[in-house]
Amino acid sequence: MNDKRKQIIEAAMRCFSRKGVQATSIQDIVDELGMAKGSLYFYFKSKDELVVSVFSHFADLALSGLAEQPQEKLLPPKERLRLQLQRSIELIVRNRNIPLMLAREPLELKSGMKSIMEDVRSRLYRWYRDYIEEIYGPESRPYAWDGAALLSGMMLEYYRVLLIGEPSFHAENLSRFFVNRLDDLMKGMIREQGVPLMGSQDLMGDSACGEGEEDSRPDNAYVLLRELRRQTEAEGRGDLPRDRYEDMRAALSVLEDELGKPVPNRILVRGMLAFLKETPGPSRLNLVEQLESRILPQ
Repeated sequence: MNDKRKQIIEAAMRCFSRKGVQATSIQDIVDELGMAKGSLYFYFKSKDELVVSVFSHFADLALSGLAEQPQEKLLPPKERLRLQLQRSIELIVRNRNIPLMLAREPLELKSGMKSIMEDVRSRLYRWYRDYIEEIYGPESRPYAWDGAALLSGMMLEYYRVLLIGEPSFHAENLSRFFVNRLDDLMKGMIREQGVPLMGSQDLMGDSACGEGEEDSRPDNAYVLLRELRRQTEAEGRGDLPRDRYEDMRAALSVLEDELGKPVPNRILVRGMLAFLKETPGPSRLNLVEQLESRILPQ
C-alpha cells in the first residue's frame, strides 16, 4: 500500500474511533494529518471510499495474525493453528476501537465493504477447513465444513465478550480453549459417523469455489485462474515449449495454494504473476493484470 494512503487510513481510523464515522468530516481527517484538504482527494475520491479502505485495512490487520511464521513450519498443525489464532486475537484487541465503533454505529454496507466481508469470510472458512483436514486426517473430510461453522460461531461470541466485557481470559488461553473445543467437536463427529449438515455452498453461498464452491463473478480470482489454466493447457498442446508449459502450470498451482490462505504471501504472489507476464499473448496478459488487481489491490 502507498505510504501516504496508509497514513490517511490510519488517521481516519483515529478520527472515527474518537467521533464516529458519521460525525467525522474530511476536514477532521486532514487536520489530524496536517495536510491540505485537496491533497486527500488525490488518494481517495470520497469519504465513502475512505470508509471502505479503513474497513479493508482493519480486515487485513485481523487476518495478518493468521499468516504462518517461518519458525512455526515444523510444529504440529494443531499448535500452528493455536499460535495463529492467538496472534489474530491479539491484533483484534489491539485495534478494538474499529469493531467497537462499528458495533456502536452500524453503517450502511457499501458494495466494497460487502465484498471485503465476503472475501474474509470465504478465506477464513477455507482456512478452518484445511486445518481441520490436516489435523484430523481424511476421515474428517465429510465433517470439515461443519467443524468450520461450529468453530466460527463459537469464536464470534467469545470475541464479543473479549471486546466489550471484562473477561478473565486472554489471547493465549482463549486460543487454546478454541483448539481444545475443536478437538472435542471433530472427534465427536468422526466417532458418531453421522450425516454432515454443512457443505461449502451452505457456508459461503455464491462465494463458494470448486465443485459447488466457485464464485461465478467474472472478476473473481478463482475464475481468472481457471481461465488462465485453461489457456495454458490449450497452448501446452500446441506450440508452447514443454518446460515453459510445466513452469506455468506450477506457477498457477502456487497462486491457487496462496489464495486458499487467509494471508497470501505477497512476495511469492508477485513473483508468480511476474513470471506469468513473461509469456507473450494479449489475452493472457489481460487475465494476469486482472488477477493482479484482484489479489494485490493498490
